[in-house]
Parts: sequence; C-alpha cells; structure tokens
Amino acid sequence: MTVAERALGFGGSRAERARARRVRNGAGALRSQPANDPAEAMRATRPRRRALRRRYDLVLPIEARTVVRLPSIPVFRIGPRLLSAVLFGATLLAIQRVVSSPGFQVGSVEVIGQRMLSANQVRSIARSEGRSVFLIDPAAAADRLTAMPEIASARLRVLWPNRVTIQIEERHPLVAWNDGGRTWWISPDGMAFLEHGEWPGLVKVEADEPVLRIGDDPLQPVIEPELLWAAAALSAQVPEVDVLRYHAEHGLGFRDPQGWTAFFGDGGDMVAKMRLYRTVAAHMAERSFRPVVISVEDPTAPYYSTNRDLP
Repeated sequence: MTVAERALGFGGSRAERARARRVRNGAGALRSQPANDPAEAMRATRPRRRALRRRYDLVLPIEARTVVRLPSIPVFRIGPRLLSAVLFGATLLAIQRVVSSPGFQVGSVEVIGQRMLSANQVRSIARSEGRSVFLIDPAAAADRLTAMPEIASARLRVLWPNRVTIQIEERHPLVAWNDGGRTWWISPDGMAFLEHGEWPGLVKVEADEPVLRIGDDPLQPVIEPELLWAAAALSAQVPEVDVLRYHAEHGLGFRDPQGWTAFFGDGGDMVAKMRLYRTVAAHMAERSFRPVVISVEDPTAPYYSTNRDLP
C-alpha cells in the first residue's frame, strides 16, 4: 500500500479497515450525544481559542530588490508661512509692550510763545499729555492748534524719550470791538476771537448795531483790515478819546468834548482828515457855533449839521 492510499484511508488489511470504521463511528456518536454534565456544557459554550498563527522569518537576498513598506511617522516641518506668522505675532507683542511702557508716556508738555492763551489751554487743544510718544502726530496737533483764531502758527516737537515741546505764535489783538453788546478782540488781519483778560493798548470801538461778519468758520476775516488800521490811526490822533464809535453809514467817529459828533469815514489818510477836522472845529469855536455833527468823511467836501436826528 502506498503512502497516499494510507493517508486517504484506503488500502490495508481488513482488520485495519474495521478498526478505522469503529473509531470513526465512535467519534460521531460522541458528537451526537447531549452534554448532561454542566461543566461539560460550560466548556462547550466557551469561545474557541483562535489558532495561533505561525510566523516565518524570511531572509531576502539583496539581489531580490524587494520593497517593504513600514508604518509612516508624520514629520513636523516649519514652513515659511508658519515662520512668518510667528515672527509677525512676536513683533506685534513687542510693539504693544513698547507703546504701553511708562517710560515713553508724555508727562508735562512745555509750551513756548503763549501770551494771550494759557499753557493749559494750549495743552488741552494739542491733546498730547499722557500719551505715548509713538502715538503723537505732530502735524495733526499743529493743525488743531492753528484751527483756533488766536493761533497764527504752531510747531510741535517730540523729544526722546517722553518729552514734547509746543511753540506757538499768537495773533495779537488790535481792536476791542463792541458789536451791539458783545465784545470781540480783532487781530490786524481781521480775525475775531473772544476776550482773554486784559491787553494793553487796545483800540476800543463801539457799534450800536452788529456789523461784524461772525460765521461758522473762525478763520474767516470778520471785517476789512483797512478799517481796523484806520481806527488805530484815528485813535492815535485823539488819545483823549477812550472809545471810538462806528456808524454803518458814516464810518468811524467819536464824541467831541465840545458836544458834537465827528465822523471820519471807513478809511483814508486819518492824519490829513484830523488836521482838516481841527480846522473846522476851531472855526466853529470862534463863531461860538455848536453843530450836532461835523463830518470829514470826504476831505474834499467836509460839512457840519445841526440836525438833531443825526447820530
């Protein structure tokens, strides 16, 4: 009998085949019998263990050129974008710390050139105290200052590490003009602003009715500069007169101590007009004549009037 026949159960003597049948029949009977033993039943319900797998280690020759894939490990790479984001964040943090540092906060601001305005007023307009020197815009601060009619020019300097100097040039008033009950200081270029205390040498003018062009723009002239210079020249000719008068029709004038009103117009040579007026006034005094008005508005045609209705 061959090896194959023996492996498949064929061949052999009759006794051997009979024993093989009995063995197979006995195994089938055992499988068909019910399990009366509880322990046997528990063992039957247990999950069968998985058959162990055999591992075979193979040694591959180099000539085989076999590619073996292994589990990959992720590699963390720092790209240019991530590096740029980190540098940007670090820069912002450094700038924030520098800007908020107390060593760069402006203390008291030095003000130079103010006379009419106080130093506190200038500082309040510039809005530079208590801020970081990095947040101060000198041009914007100068624009805020020159937006005031009292200030003709302004310059702001930032000094390291936390000093600020403001130098201003003011418009000095020439005339104190009472415009129908409200007094304005007016500079020689016609800019009007409110009174600021006392100012020596101001020419005082009173108008019974408002004549100044006060508008929304404080940097617009409210009156012709020629009229202001005429008032200053007329006031210099009559130092004994404290307040000049202004009439919309007859111009500048004053109340003469002899009892009449003299008018000189809105401009012209006030020195020549004053000489003419003094001549007319002396002539009236010689004749003991008391007019109501003497006008030299037009030097070529002076006149006097006794009409009580005239101002």
